[in-house]
Amino acid sequence: MAMKVDVSLCLLVIPIVLSLLLSSHHFAKADNEIGKPLITATCIQTEFPDVCVSTLESDRRSSSANLTGLSRIGLELAITKADEIKADAYKLIFNATSYHNWDIRSACFGAYNLSFYPFKETLQYFDELNYNESYRIVDTFNKGLHYCIDVGVTELAAGITFLTKFTTDVKAILHLLF
Repeated sequence: MAMKVDVSLCLLVIPIVLSLLLSSHHFAKADNEIGKPLITATCIQTEFPDVCVSTLESDRRSSSANLTGLSRIGLELAITKADEIKADAYKLIFNATSYHNWDIRSACFGAYNLSFYPFKETLQYFDELNYNESYRIVDTFNKGLHYCIDVGVTELAAGITFLTKFTTDVKAILHLLF
């Protein structure tokens, strides 16, 4: 009876060990990928792969980045786009044609600005290898992006829609790091 248990145990352990060896080889290969193959392999795991690929490929640093580098580049690109939208929201305040229009644009800018500054801190947490906190901040920022559209500042809709999609993708990429 003891012999039967040992053989059964061996038959159980061998597939597990083989599975671990094969999967670690797969992960090692993925860690060594860079450039377009890595961008494609990474972005296919996001909700908006076309946005992800086109945005990351627009930055020449992506062609030589590993997954960690690609994540940081994604954060930097999202922060740059968020800063552009913040500047646009600020300009809209001064182009208001009525008090009501000025009021909703001011509210939009105020709310956006409040969430933007913590969003910029994601790089600090990222550099400290605290990917969970970076993810949490990006998620919080992403959830608040539609406030300006909700209050009626439609001039920012295209930029905010793009940023919502890209930050959703950045969250997915960050999640691959932990």
